[in-house]
Amino acid sequence: MALAVKRPISEVASLPEPSTIVPQIPTHRLYKRIRRNACKSNCTPTSILAYVNLLEEASSNEALQLLLKITDSMHFDESEFPDAIRKLVEHFQREPESAVRVKILSLFADLATETGIDGQQLIDEVIKLLKAEKSAKVISQGLIVLEKIGKSYTPSVAYINQMVFFAKMKLFSPSHNVQRHAILLLGVFVLVSDAEKESLELIGKYTDSPDARVRAQAFRSMLTLGERGVQLPPSLYPRACASLTDDYECVRKEALNMVFELGVRHPEEMIKVQDSEQEVRLIDDAFGKVCSAICDLSMNIRTLAAELLGGMTMVSDEFLHQTLDKKLMSNMRKKRSLHERSAAHFASGEWSSGKKWADDAPKEVISADSVSLMASGACGALVQGLEDEFLEVRTASVNSMCKLALKNPLFAVTSLDFLVDMFNDEIEEVRLRAIYSLTAISRHIILREDQLETMLSSLEDYSVEVREGLHLMLGACKVSTKACLTLVVQKVLDVLLKYPEDRLSTFGCMQRVGQKHPEICMSITPQLLLDHPFFDSAERDVEDPAYVCVLIMLFNAAQHLPAMLSLFPETTIKHYAYLRDTMPNFVPRLAVGGDTKELNLTGSTGSRQFLETLLSNIQRAYSAPQARQALLKAAQDDLDRLAEIDPTFSGTANFTSVFFGAQLQMEQLQLAATGHSIKAPIKECLLQLIKKCLMLQNLFSNLTIDDQLLVKQMCLRASALNLVLIVKDRSQSALGPCQLLLHIASDASSFLQENTLLIADTFTSAILTKLASVGDPKPGRVYREILPIVQTAAPVVIPQINTNIKMCKARIIEPTESSYSAENVIKVTAGLIAAVPFVAELENLQEAQRQDLRLKVKYPDQNVHIIVPRKRDLKKVMTEQGESESQWRLRTKVLLSHGVWTEASTVEITICLSVKPNNELELCKPVKVHFAPKPVKRGL
Repeated sequence: MALAVKRPISEVASLPEPSTIVPQIPTHRLYKRIRRNACKSNCTPTSILAYVNLLEEASSNEALQLLLKITDSMHFDESEFPDAIRKLVEHFQREPESAVRVKILSLFADLATETGIDGQQLIDEVIKLLKAEKSAKVISQGLIVLEKIGKSYTPSVAYINQMVFFAKMKLFSPSHNVQRHAILLLGVFVLVSDAEKESLELIGKYTDSPDARVRAQAFRSMLTLGERGVQLPPSLYPRACASLTDDYECVRKEALNMVFELGVRHPEEMIKVQDSEQEVRLIDDAFGKVCSAICDLSMNIRTLAAELLGGMTMVSDEFLHQTLDKKLMSNMRKKRSLHERSAAHFASGEWSSGKKWADDAPKEVISADSVSLMASGACGALVQGLEDEFLEVRTASVNSMCKLALKNPLFAVTSLDFLVDMFNDEIEEVRLRAIYSLTAISRHIILREDQLETMLSSLEDYSVEVREGLHLMLGACKVSTKACLTLVVQKVLDVLLKYPEDRLSTFGCMQRVGQKHPEICMSITPQLLLDHPFFDSAERDVEDPAYVCVLIMLFNAAQHLPAMLSLFPETTIKHYAYLRDTMPNFVPRLAVGGDTKELNLTGSTGSRQFLETLLSNIQRAYSAPQARQALLKAAQDDLDRLAEIDPTFSGTANFTSVFFGAQLQMEQLQLAATGHSIKAPIKECLLQLIKKCLMLQNLFSNLTIDDQLLVKQMCLRASALNLVLIVKDRSQSALGPCQLLLHIASDASSFLQENTLLIADTFTSAILTKLASVGDPKPGRVYREILPIVQTAAPVVIPQINTNIKMCKARIIEPTESSYSAENVIKVTAGLIAAVPFVAELENLQEAQRQDLRLKVKYPDQNVHIIVPRKRDLKKVMTEQGESESQWRLRTKVLLSHGVWTEASTVEITICLSVKPNNELELCKPVKVHFAPKPVKRGL
């Protein structure tokens, strides 16, 4: 790659408007020391020309080793590339060994993908070399290189036609590898207009090639052309159907994809049925062909066929329902009754003459090899997939059945029994997919009592995910009768007694059950509350989880049917007030006892108006430092409270609060940089400022470009202050802070160059200008350059209101401080391990942040252990609409171990993000559990 050129001082001094032109910070300075230490002591060439010149007198083996060294380096001056390519071409022409020529071509592809070299020149050179080449191995590699070069940049139409013409010439090669890569090149680069005229037909002819790899590649290239916008004609359908019985799996796979693609693209096209004059829709016939592939010998083909069925939603109802109609046949053929056989024999007009032996013998028993169990393609296909021996096929069949049921309510009712049967599968993943599929189609079905018995029997599953999935499913489905609802409630409460850790999941299940069945709940209210019509019953324990489940269901039903309130006893009304205060997310507001009005603070009115007023007041006090700082301190408390009471504005309020906190810390440290004394320790303030900058960078998502610029400018100010104060202190090395400042400045400079419409503030422009003018960025010189800018910096610009900001945060569900209180201490022998179940829910965690998730355990002796949870322990939360986009659930075990303690003490457990080494951002408040390692008991 080309080395960045340092900007001379005179060029920076002549800038007319430093606020609008972004100086470039050379990034190679950041790693100068690392590269210097990484240089080897031997005389290894650092120029690509030096490597290439050694090829002239090298043998084939030595040349291959030199080419491998060039590939490993790939950091050269781009000005040397034209001469190096010319010499590599000359060596290619005189090299007798084909392996070396293959490596030279591969090096051309690496140069095109990893450097800024001209790709068109490489295309010309490669095609010229391949025209005189005889080795099929080298030609195949050349075609691969042309594909990589073409994908690394956008070639012109002339060069595309040049590559396509060369590929068409190589289609007549006797080597199957050359044919395969030529067809691949055509599928990727042929023009759409040319493909529809002749290229598509040319590629289609190679589906009859004697080599299976060429046949598979022909289908794959035609599918690639279809993805690029080429109209795939229905005339390809017979050719694809014929390849479904190919001997090779790779061909059957691509042909199956082609059948699916043609069926989806031309659903209403009419085609003739084989050996018949009848016509059917193309989508129906393709559906039958895909269904037939579920009986394929290969597991991969069966899995693919089961997956493709879910995308064929335009199939006719009779074909769709036939997938669930699996007729069992005796002796490989369906038997008819004696009356039916006699009637058929009489209608034929033929009688036994007795001249031939056994000419009247029964004809039901025939050869097993001549009859297929499948009466037609679609007959029982999904049932066959659900009964497959491989879990991949069963899982794909369940997913496809769910997709088809979502589009066809009648099919959803028919497939209900089959999905319920999958609850008894031996693989947990299959059971979960069946549960989630039934949850997704719940709006189309009503459960019967016999189906509920099978579902509820799975509630005692050992897997907590299966139990929670069933709770979600039961809350989403509707039941038909009073007996069904009673059965559900009784079974859920029995399982809760066995698994008390499912308390929250059970509460949510009963909440949704009450909301969906208000009339049935009203009919069983006296039965559930044990309310006698004549005698007063004893007051139930409001802390009993089973009783709380019943109340949650009835209160949510009463929200939709207020007449139920008259059936509640007086004690139940009192318990409502208690539960409404303790768990408002499960208990709705009812018209019980006094005022029922509720204050609704919506994000569109009250919260936004409050934020606008707050920011305008701070803006008015912008020129008065003392008033501005007082307003910023008061605004932090108000914003934290706003984040608690209005979830829709939680991310915006938290972002603004953290920004104001960083601004306050920065203004205090700026006073320290000018020589004034401050109350708080400087090191402590620096740590808090760095932590708030890390929070702004890592905990908030959906930031606009202006918000990102504000964050980068804030981080640049913080790093400049950090360097200035550390150099002033002289108690530690300033090399690390200097490198950090250069890195942040380079990032900000690149961001401003990418977004030319943004304008940096005066501080950022001045810092970038100074850093660009520094020739040798040593800490002392950088400090002297930026010190006056830091001391005279103006306050930070106030962020604008962005209601789309989301903050990553967590909520620890288990353990709770009450579950491991002083009366319930975790006791373990000192030195051994205690496993504490840990469950937490995370909101707005980005996919890229999953690997940074950590558990932090802090012991009373201030020892801190950082634990990396397993990837499989973090999964997305399932809802009735499917997987949640922003909510995750972490379910794992925290291992605690320590030496002997004299008494039980609290251990803090929290969840955090590891954004930098030794820098963890806590996502929630830590939970405290009592832990007591006991001494080892010595035997006699």
